[in-house]
Amino acid sequence: MVVSVQILSVQSVETAPSLLLSTETSRFLFNVGDGTQRLCMEHHVRLAKLQQVFLTELRSHTVGGLPGMVLTVSDTGKPGLHVHGPPSTKKYLKATRHFLYRPDFKLEASEVFPVAIDREKESKSCYEDKEVVVHAVAIVKPRAGAKRKLNESPSSDNEENHVSVSYVVETRTQRGKFLVDKAVALGVPKGKLFGQLHHGKDVTLPDGRVVKSSDCVLPSMPAAACVVVSCPTMAHVDALVSSDGFSRYKEVEGKTAEVQMEKTVYRASAKLQAQLQAVFPCAFPSNQEHEKCDTIEPFSRVVPDGELSAALINNEEKENSIPALSKLVLANVLEDSNVKDLDDDLIDGRITFLGTGCAIPSKYRNVTGMYLELPAGKEGGDSNETWGGMMLDCGEGSLGQMYRYAGGDYKRLQELVDRLKCVWISHNHADHHLGLLRLLSFRADTDTEPLLVIGPTPLQFWLDEYAAQDPTVRGKYIFVENFSFDESDSRSEEVETHAEAARVRALLRDTLNISQIECVPVKHAHQSYAAVVTFVDGSKLAFSGDCRPSDKLAEKAKGAFLIVHEATFEDELTKEAKDKAHCTMAEAIEVGRQANARHLLLTHFSQRYPKMAVLSNTASEVIEEKAPMEVLTAIDMLSLRFRELRQPNLMEVCTQLMQDDDDEGDVDAAASLKAQQEREERKKQKSIERGEQQ
Repeated sequence: MVVSVQILSVQSVETAPSLLLSTETSRFLFNVGDGTQRLCMEHHVRLAKLQQVFLTELRSHTVGGLPGMVLTVSDTGKPGLHVHGPPSTKKYLKATRHFLYRPDFKLEASEVFPVAIDREKESKSCYEDKEVVVHAVAIVKPRAGAKRKLNESPSSDNEENHVSVSYVVETRTQRGKFLVDKAVALGVPKGKLFGQLHHGKDVTLPDGRVVKSSDCVLPSMPAAACVVVSCPTMAHVDALVSSDGFSRYKEVEGKTAEVQMEKTVYRASAKLQAQLQAVFPCAFPSNQEHEKCDTIEPFSRVVPDGELSAALINNEEKENSIPALSKLVLANVLEDSNVKDLDDDLIDGRITFLGTGCAIPSKYRNVTGMYLELPAGKEGGDSNETWGGMMLDCGEGSLGQMYRYAGGDYKRLQELVDRLKCVWISHNHADHHLGLLRLLSFRADTDTEPLLVIGPTPLQFWLDEYAAQDPTVRGKYIFVENFSFDESDSRSEEVETHAEAARVRALLRDTLNISQIECVPVKHAHQSYAAVVTFVDGSKLAFSGDCRPSDKLAEKAKGAFLIVHEATFEDELTKEAKDKAHCTMAEAIEVGRQANARHLLLTHFSQRYPKMAVLSNTASEVIEEKAPMEVLTAIDMLSLRFRELRQPNLMEVCTQLMQDDDDEGDVDAAASLKAQQEREERKKQKSIERGEQQ
């Protein structure tokens, strides 16, 4: 039997320490931070046999990716998953019921308490099967100047009660190999005597001779152990090293592996970003500073001798050079780069796409999220702040994407987070809000005001129940429900709700130059909304969230300078779009046309389009014949000033760039190329027809 240990990730802004232990029949995952799914997909780490998850702490960096992982695992048809963790793990999993509904998936939990609380479990394992035994060692940060009573459970009222769990995974002793040829040579007849010898019993043959088990069985293979140590603060050290459950593993002779963090965790998307930035430096941030960042200090782990191997996810591919683009396209880019085609009448803001995919993250697309940088209001607010931030949806991994947008500059990331004034969540699906926990926890060590979160009611229940278990999130947000800004909802006219909405509008005006925010109900899941933001100069920006085409949204967003609209499916999948309450590209473009929008940015693409979603013939016809507006399909890390939304060659260059640098597994590249060729042929035909008419 071989047991392997694979380090999925180490500590960084983008990821948190996570480890996968594999046996011949099972997988055991230790901690599931933000981005774990995406990391596994990029590096082809299979989780089909995943049965047990072990949490070392109940914090955003250890559980941020767990709900998304559960949804993905359940969709594969697996019957269930068992989660082991510190006290309140059951409460945490129960809180996910507000958005994680899988009635046929059995999600169970076991909690590990410090020995001082539960001495009866001191010598018991938390999990065992035929291959391994897992022991848990829970410790708690001692209270300053106080002793805990023997029967007093650790509460989560403050950080002093922070319980941390370490795990010891032991393989079972394996019987040595039975040497059949040697047993036969000693005159042992085939049958039950073989079994007795293999199980360590000496046997007596009919002629009176005694054959010892050691004569035909190799020595047993001793058990090996892997210790997963969690010690979140210096205050936990004494409790850990003095723990009875951990003491016998403090001095283990074995191999020591040095592990260093890679400078870039998601290599595929980093490579794509570097290529796009080289062609369009005004539209994509540079990640050169990210690549130059010093790695963290290496950490060591003990790997006992025996059949226990270790592997570190590693991708040594360097950034490839920019593929050769057609001379015609490059000539157009160079020609247009000297032409200033700005919308000078617009507010001086910027929109950055942190994620443009739906449902689950992929190599090239994170799940939905946008960051708006807006000029600070003239009245009120900190006079030293010239701008503030607002997020529209906050999918899992959004903080890591912000770090990438900041070029790996931690101070710049801190500024982006500190100046964030509001996060608006469209609806309660996990891919639109799971990044909130990590974001709120990151603000825990700052003196910033609580973050304004506007979202659906079930999201507030989820945040409040989670915050009751995690003090790094508790008190870090103020929640206001979407319906407070929906004039069609009678609840918005209630005195308290109306007054609260007025206070929020005043805050947004003072800090972000937003004079009005409207939440428009749309057809998707329960309590799904679109947002229409009006700035003090009268200009409008709208975001559809997830929805079917909405006439009401088109009406409310009338004359908007920018509409960001979901376009989950290509036009050939209209039936699937209707069944799942999403839009096709042509439907999204039609909404923009009805609203008479100046610019339309399409996002929230199905992950069946791994890199670039290409406009279909139908969508292109809507643009050419009906809609006098600029249409772009968004890509992760696309960052544009409001005054520079006109990018006539962006889509053409990006499409060709991604096709020239196609990776194995991008199954839709051929279809995208065919669609592009058909579109170009159709343009030529229309030009010929116009010439004949003239």
